[in-house]
Amino acid sequence: MSGGDSAGSFGPYAFALTPAEAEAAAARFGLRSALRGGLIASHLAPLAIFILAMLFASILALAGFIGSRAAEATILFAAAAFMIQRLATHRRIQRARKSGRAAMASLKAGALTVTVDDDGVALAGGMRAQRLEYADCEDAEDAGGLLYLWPRDGAPVVLPTRALADGEAARLLERIRGRIGEKKP
Repeated sequence: MSGGDSAGSFGPYAFALTPAEAEAAAARFGLRSALRGGLIASHLAPLAIFILAMLFASILALAGFIGSRAAEATILFAAAAFMIQRLATHRRIQRARKSGRAAMASLKAGALTVTVDDDGVALAGGMRAQRLEYADCEDAEDAGGLLYLWPRDGAPVVLPTRALADGEAARLLERIRGRIGEKKP
């Protein structure tokens, strides 16, 4: 565990992720890639359609415009369609989590080193060497004791906050977010 002294760079930070940290990073990467299509479109819109279909069929049946059998069939059809959509979404999330674990498997491979400079972040060690420029980044966040640097495509660079000095995580995250903001097209 070490920190840089210059104003232009932080690190190098040497660490080894624990199995729990590597699993948490893989799960977060999988979930984030599964939800990339949008939470509203994939989760809330089908629920709203299901509720509206039930409400519409119930109102038409109560008003006498359709028979009770037709309303029941409509509600059963809407419920079946909703459950099929939920099953498909669940399978998509499970596949994304599995591919996230595979993509992040190299993080479990021992000692890693992260260096943060003015242009980007470099990750070295294990079975992985990666250089991520700020212009290619989408976001940076601190979640669950891990700092994530999210590229527009691919696996994130992960740095545990325990590898940093006290108070340095917030400063480093602020600096990275500022550099990403400057480099966004």
